[in-house]
Amino acid sequence: MVPLLLPLALSSALVWLDPATVKPGQQGVCVTEWTGGERREIPVVVMGTLDAAGPDRSAVLVRLADDRLAGTGVVAGMSGSPVYVDGKLLGAVAFGWPWAQEPLAGVTPFADMHAIPLAGETVRAAAPTLAQLAAVADGGVELRSVLPALPDRRGLAKPLLAVAGLPVPPGLAGELFAGAGVQPVPSGTVAGLTGPPEAGDMVAVELVWGDASLAAAGTVTARDGDRVWAFGHPLYDLGTVRFPVARARVLAIQGSYQSPFKVFAVGDQFGTLVADRRAGGVALVGRPPEGTAVSVRVDDPTGAKTWRFSIVDTPILQPLLVTFLANACLTARGAAVGQSSVRLVLSVHTSDGREVTVRQAARGPDALARMSVFAGAVVSFLANSPFPHPAVSAVDLTMVREEQPTGADIVEAIPERTVVFPGEELAVDVRLEPYERPVEHRRVVIGVPASAAPGPLDLLVADGASWSGYRLRAEGVAPADYAGQLDQVRRLESSATLVTALEARERGTAMPGVSQPGLPPSWSATLAAGLGTRALARLATAVLATQRTEEPFPLEGLVRVPLTVRPRQEVP
Repeated sequence: MVPLLLPLALSSALVWLDPATVKPGQQGVCVTEWTGGERREIPVVVMGTLDAAGPDRSAVLVRLADDRLAGTGVVAGMSGSPVYVDGKLLGAVAFGWPWAQEPLAGVTPFADMHAIPLAGETVRAAAPTLAQLAAVADGGVELRSVLPALPDRRGLAKPLLAVAGLPVPPGLAGELFAGAGVQPVPSGTVAGLTGPPEAGDMVAVELVWGDASLAAAGTVTARDGDRVWAFGHPLYDLGTVRFPVARARVLAIQGSYQSPFKVFAVGDQFGTLVADRRAGGVALVGRPPEGTAVSVRVDDPTGAKTWRFSIVDTPILQPLLVTFLANACLTARGAAVGQSSVRLVLSVHTSDGREVTVRQAARGPDALARMSVFAGAVVSFLANSPFPHPAVSAVDLTMVREEQPTGADIVEAIPERTVVFPGEELAVDVRLEPYERPVEHRRVVIGVPASAAPGPLDLLVADGASWSGYRLRAEGVAPADYAGQLDQVRRLESSATLVTALEARERGTAMPGVSQPGLPPSWSATLAAGLGTRALARLATAVLATQRTEEPFPLEGLVRVPLTVRPRQEVP
């Protein structure tokens, strides 16, 4: 062992080795935080250089000469731990191998970490379409497909993602970040742990803070004034970011042949992570960012509870974090699996003062997941808009949960007659089949427009979510700008809304930002000549009238009944 006096790790003089000068057999030391905040020196022996550790990256392979690591290898949370050779900083422990029999570690050269740029772009996500949002509500899409996909981290070390204040329920919430190669573990918070850290100290990057904490943890590699380097690998490889960073304290080491990890608690924030790149992360000491405010209220059989959080203001992460928090709060005081019904009111605020409120409902074994993903997908639709747009500044969710699939199927719609005349009213008996209750009936009256042309007419009765999806497919309207996106989101209807509509088989056109059903063929031809056929979508139907009734539970179904419009006979 070549001992390293800890004062050297705390020295203000930042000197590092050129990895090309390191030879197999050289000895050094790794400094890392251990149980109870103890700073431990672990002897290392250089084994060689890995020239293909990643794209345009190399790593130095070292062996950690500590019997406590035998049979387990590198402990998750050691990422970033500084490795010194000949009294100079070589780099950061960056990865190991699961099921390891030897405590081998890959070290990212500090020369690569020091070269991390602080300026640049942030990785962006593609927003879901409005049709996908509607499909989430009516159960017609794979849920994970409408949320942002984080960069692939295969082959990289798993950062610890610690959760405190909320459960990590099985299923959706736990899978959101596991798919990105992140290892979720329970955690806690600790008071009085303040000030910027030094090399070898535990550090946490907070994605959520407030009434709960969601933080990725690792170790500080070096600090030079107000600049801190950590991890030796990316968290999510998002480029330029603004994540609050906090002190952390190791509480214990959980041994495991597969994946040992540090159990830790999160302390006070001390600055901002400004770069998340392949070689590691860079933070600046100072005032941390405020983040995006998120409030979640859940009403369930045990009463009502409201949580208040802040989340990072990065558009690719905002939808995932809103989904996670919605799902975790729904299950915080109730079953995480099984039949449920959920009614959601979601309000999204933007930095320029605008607000969008959407209502939705779902029932069944996937109701918790569907409503959580719906909330996240709406945030993604607005935060990742392809048009110039303001930032999402706040998100408010109110959810009512019942631990049974309260709701009803729309099984039949019976009009009082199937031949109608322009200008008259039509009564419709709608038959609902509730969950474990007798059949219920709703009487709906809808007016036939005086302008209705003679010929076929369809009566449609549907839940609001199915109706929204149907009309989006029928009209095919794409927004022309961000204001158009806001208007389209507001058109999404809840499955707790009973929609009755009259639809005529009248042709029309749709173009970016506007739908023009029932347009005369001559006008359609004129528009096609002026705008080009590629700018227009042909419509086959036109909605002549609608009637809406709010129900206290989710509905499912869409029923179509053919009618005939006959002209009124003129009385001489």
